[in-house]
Amino acid sequence: MRGVMRTRHRPTFQGFVVATALTASALALSPIVDATGVPLSAVLGGAIGLFLQAFPFLLIGVLLSSAIETFLTQEFIERHFPRHAWAGMAVGVIAGFCMPVCDCATVPVFARMLHKRIPLPSAVVFLCAAPIINPVVIWSTWFAFPDKPYVTALRVGLGIVVSLAVGATFLVTPASRGIASTSVLRADAFGPTHDSAHGMAHDSFQSSSASCTVPDPAVSIRRSPRTLTASYLRHAHGDLMHIMPYMLTGILLASSIRVLSGSRPPAWLGGHGQLLSIAIMMLLAFISSLCSSSDAVIARGLVSLFPTAGLLGFLVFGPIMDVKNVLMLSASFNRRFVVRLGVTVTIVCFAAVALVAPVLERLGL
Repeated sequence: MRGVMRTRHRPTFQGFVVATALTASALALSPIVDATGVPLSAVLGGAIGLFLQAFPFLLIGVLLSSAIETFLTQEFIERHFPRHAWAGMAVGVIAGFCMPVCDCATVPVFARMLHKRIPLPSAVVFLCAAPIINPVVIWSTWFAFPDKPYVTALRVGLGIVVSLAVGATFLVTPASRGIASTSVLRADAFGPTHDSAHGMAHDSFQSSSASCTVPDPAVSIRRSPRTLTASYLRHAHGDLMHIMPYMLTGILLASSIRVLSGSRPPAWLGGHGQLLSIAIMMLLAFISSLCSSSDAVIARGLVSLFPTAGLLGFLVFGPIMDVKNVLMLSASFNRRFVVRLGVTVTIVCFAAVALVAPVLERLGL
């Protein structure tokens, strides 16, 4: 096991070394590159500033998420989740607020809920609400927009509305039976402990995200405090190393867009450009695949370029549906369900933010 774990983490360490060397080289060469007309120094300076603001919230989110998934058993969650659809949807929102899990961790929890016959609408509400309305995300959003408290309120409010609306669509029009893939139906599909999950050396995305796998409740009960602590630290390390590349990519994108676009919003964002800005920011959120505990800081870096409605599209849509979450869902569920969920979330999120956009524009916010 020790040899397998060493192999498992070696590429991550090598990637860290390579990234550090490239960053140092870019900083050293930035004056030369600036002379050619490419504002590399400005981009790197902005990226470093965004990183220093976003990283503490990412770390807090990872530590709390790892603690909940290591010490709070899935059995406890399932026992207190109502089987009635409407009550379960309400509890899904409450659980989303009380459990500061990272957005990639909600997919395994969502899958296990279905495995334990919790109604699909209730599980969908939790999947959509948890990464938006939990306390760490609320705190990071308030920190990023201290002069715009309505952004925090609207993010939470829209997150609740979108999650309930998406869940209601699966209640009104139930999904066909057999949405889970064969692997999800196996009893041991959600059973590996964090110790064994971190030892897997598969090449699939699902295995690379094993740090977010929910531990087996029975195994968690049997483990000693020392083993649980070691499992917690490995879980936190795995989550941090998994999310960090996405955060750095998003930071570089945000800094580059801000520097290359100047300090004024483009003229085409006036009028109907509000809707276009929502679509652009939703697309940026989908591609960048940021952690919801730190995405508000990156969004703050674009506040001078996009209206508030566009920022809300970024902050509401991204935590629910991005590249990494689609890949994780595809590994556990059939394509028809993943496509329906993705399309539903996209339409509902766009419509919700678009309805708020005229009010914000009229109020000058």
